[in-house]
This record gives sequence, structure tokens and C-alpha cells, in this order.
Amino acid sequence: MRLSDAGGRAVAADITCMFKSVDTALFDVARLAATIMEANAASSVLPARLQGALDSTAASFSKLVESRKDMVQMHRKLAVIKGESQQRETDWGCLGDDRPSGVLKTVEIARA
Repeated sequence: MRLSDAGGRAVAADITCMFKSVDTALFDVARLAATIMEANAASSVLPARLQGALDSTAASFSKLVESRKDMVQMHRKLAVIKGESQQRETDWGCLGDDRPSGVLKTVEIARA
């Protein structure tokens, strides 16, 4: 199987961006839940009235976690495809691809 080097680099960059985006969204939802509770502590919203907002916030967080899980699976499947190609030794900077790959990552290593 032949893979384009440029295409592989583009996919690797998009994967990194995608995980950063979802991780940021997870952080934001968690922070929102804490902010809702902090705001409620200074207010007098009845627990039953606030529960719906908390349920929706928790559901959003849970769905993001599930989406992230699916993204991890997708990344693994793409790594298998790369591993079956002529690009298996190429380091595109994929997440978790920090094992020696036969490709020099920096000029300093080459000089050592």
C-alpha cells in the first residue's frame, strides 16, 4: 500500500488539532459545571430548577468523552494503515509516536 507523505503529514496535523479541540471542549464543559455550581452558591436557585442544567452539562461532558474514545480508535486504525504502507518508518509527528522510527527528528541528534 502506498501513502502520500504530504497526505500523511496533513492527516497527522489534523489528528493533533482534533484532539486539542476536544480536550479543550472537555475542559470548558468541566469548568462550566463548576461555574454553574459557584454561581448557584451565591444565588437561591432551587435544586430542582438547577438539576436540568446540571444534567445537560453532564450529558455534554459524557458525549465528548465518548467522542474522544471514538477518535482514539480511529487514530489506532489509521496507525495500522500507516504501518502496512511504505511510510511505516516515517515520523509524521502523530500523537504517541515517540518511539524510535528510523527518522532523525532534529539536526542536533544528527550531529551527536
